[in-house]
Amino acid sequence: MKTLRYALRHLTRARAYTLISLSGLAFSLACSIILLRYIHRELTVDANCIHPETVVLPLADVHGNWCPSARMYMDSVYLADGQVTERCLVVPNERTHILYENRTYNADMLAVDSTFFRFFAYPVVAGTVAMQGSQGGILTRKFAEQLFGRENPLGKVLVYDGISVVVQGVIDSPSNKTVWQFDVLVSRGLQDWSRMSIEMVRVLPGVGLDAINKVSGIYRDTKYSGPMRYRFIPWKQFYFDPSIVVEKSLMNHGDKSYLLILSGVIILLLAVGILNFINLYMVTLVKRWREYGIKKVLGLKRSSLFVEIWLENFALVFASLFVAWVLIEVTAVPVERLLGEPVSYTWFDGWLSSGVLVALPLLTSAYPYIKYGYRSPVVSMRNVPVRYSVASRAVLLGIQYVFTVVLVVLSVYFNRHFDFLINTPPGFRTEGILEADLQKENWNYGNETDERRKSRNERIERIRKALDECPYIDSWICSSFNEITSEVQINYFNEKDKKVAVKALFVPAAFFDFYGLKVLDGDLPDEIRDVTRSEIALNEEAMKLFGYADREEAFVRAETPIWMFFGADGSVKKGGLELMPVAAVIADCYFGKLTGGVQPIVYVISGGYERGKISIAVHPGKEKELLAYLRRTVKEIYGTEEFDHAWLSDVVKEQYAHDRKIATVYSVFAFIAIVVSCMGLFGISLFDIRRRYREIAIRKVNGATLAGLYWLLGGKYLKVLLASFAAAVPLAWFIISRYTESFVLKAPLSAWIFIVALLLVGLISLGTLWWQVGKAARINPAEVMRSENN
Repeated sequence: MKTLRYALRHLTRARAYTLISLSGLAFSLACSIILLRYIHRELTVDANCIHPETVVLPLADVHGNWCPSARMYMDSVYLADGQVTERCLVVPNERTHILYENRTYNADMLAVDSTFFRFFAYPVVAGTVAMQGSQGGILTRKFAEQLFGRENPLGKVLVYDGISVVVQGVIDSPSNKTVWQFDVLVSRGLQDWSRMSIEMVRVLPGVGLDAINKVSGIYRDTKYSGPMRYRFIPWKQFYFDPSIVVEKSLMNHGDKSYLLILSGVIILLLAVGILNFINLYMVTLVKRWREYGIKKVLGLKRSSLFVEIWLENFALVFASLFVAWVLIEVTAVPVERLLGEPVSYTWFDGWLSSGVLVALPLLTSAYPYIKYGYRSPVVSMRNVPVRYSVASRAVLLGIQYVFTVVLVVLSVYFNRHFDFLINTPPGFRTEGILEADLQKENWNYGNETDERRKSRNERIERIRKALDECPYIDSWICSSFNEITSEVQINYFNEKDKKVAVKALFVPAAFFDFYGLKVLDGDLPDEIRDVTRSEIALNEEAMKLFGYADREEAFVRAETPIWMFFGADGSVKKGGLELMPVAAVIADCYFGKLTGGVQPIVYVISGGYERGKISIAVHPGKEKELLAYLRRTVKEIYGTEEFDHAWLSDVVKEQYAHDRKIATVYSVFAFIAIVVSCMGLFGISLFDIRRRYREIAIRKVNGATLAGLYWLLGGKYLKVLLASFAAAVPLAWFIISRYTESFVLKAPLSAWIFIVALLLVGLISLGTLWWQVGKAARINPAEVMRSENN
């Protein structure tokens, strides 16, 4: 206790330095903890999965893309029934339509087996999760509040596709992040679903998936889909597998590269904060060199010295950690916007705080203890009257600024890169294009009666008539933005069987004129109404990869059917497997991210686009009027003004949400690194300059100029900054080059980016120093001499 009081007394004596080091470390810790909590949330996705090591997901290779699938679609048995102890089929229904009291609500719905809650545990808010009967439903708490407010939701009746669904339970979100995203769970027995199912199976321990995948991973002909192959993966590997294509509105999918970026930011920020802390703590120890020398003469042991230094560091770290958590709580809302999702409190926060309190004081105590613990008492006492070397403090400050400059350079570049991406024209019309989900139909043809089919068609016809009569619309087509932003690729062959993986867009004939795509050769077909007929167009890049210079010589075929038609007699007609002539060549454009370059595209022009979303070209300046018109139309037909809609210009920009997030993260934390570094510079320069007041006074008496004093006091810090910049440039260049090496198009890494970073860090840092230097340079020599004599 005596040692603790002694340590606290020294910290309070050096209040200015203690406050600066505490604040700098608190900022650094707060930022690092925020990012570590986010990374932990990403690494513990589906922690509510029950025995995840035994849960397996089948994947099917669909046109060269691995997609979640089910064993029922496999012609061969790869995972034997004897190896499976339990299974759950899930039918995803994204943005489906739920009716309650004659009002339509959009909802993401999963049709599941009763075994779903034996695979995943969710907190039960009300009712039960044991689905009783085929018409039971379970809502999330958020969706239940949207529908019923504070009313008891149990027993309420919803209507889906003409079928009543009785609310039997309400569940809350678990503390961890989950793969499945949904508003409503219904029984898979509610109706016959026209959608593909996703299967999860629980297998016996010791089942070897590698051996199974060696057999299932070979292409084999199937009855309907052509050559297919399959893969089985543990559920815990699903979230971060980059080869898997998912419907993102219903299934979350992670990005490990982003976590690596955040980990790098954490390392840089912690390094800046810890170096700043150690450097300022060393400043406070300088004043106690003689004291330590005298204590050593009187028998002070090294262990006692370490305990004293450790206690001081522990007290500072404890206070900094407390302030850091206050900052985390205060900034919860902007941090949620920055990271894109809330991060709830979990047991990990306690372990993280405990780890900081154990490890950080030991780390920050090591250098001061080594420096003073092994120095002889004579050296400690003799060093007092001489001018102290600032080399060690300059080195620590320099390393601190290296990391700061790296963060700033990365921030400037990635902001420039994001600006480059969103301002480069993609080569097709994006302004004034609205996608609207106006047709609030569930499209389950197998469950329709003649009366319901007639009623549905009447509603659709009313929607289309309203669009034709709208004075704010230039044109419209039945097409979704998903065709433009899709990453799905399909293997096509030319007449010489050369295989090329291309982006396949299934579009109506009006698609090209609607988006302003230029036809370079050939003619586009008129509107196609026959669902068994398709024509092919290629972009310039696809023509080049297939090896064609002349369109009239160009023929392509698909590896798997591009359409299938099931006749009333049970016959199946498949299209696209025979060589088809190329009807037109379309000018290249960037359908997808610019970083991927121009993609080879096969346009499959066909009919049958009466269902789904509608794309609308609006008169310039009439966007608000159009939305109001569509709301009135939807309300007249479906009883609600709500409908999903998006502007294409926003969708194109949203492709770069990851790039924007990276740029924002680096900008925010680079600014904090500058603040922490400036605080360290302020504290160190405050100490050094104050110790030179007598020297400054003598120099002024002997005629030193103001400019000379500025250079004398601030010159070495400018040299430290320039040396740090020289060391940071190659490191930042290496990081940027490695990150962008796979980008086809990217912002150039120009010299001005480094210059801007230097000026930004230099102006802020030297501005911090300027006030202290100016104050010291203007001191009155007489007052200094008088205080020295006293």
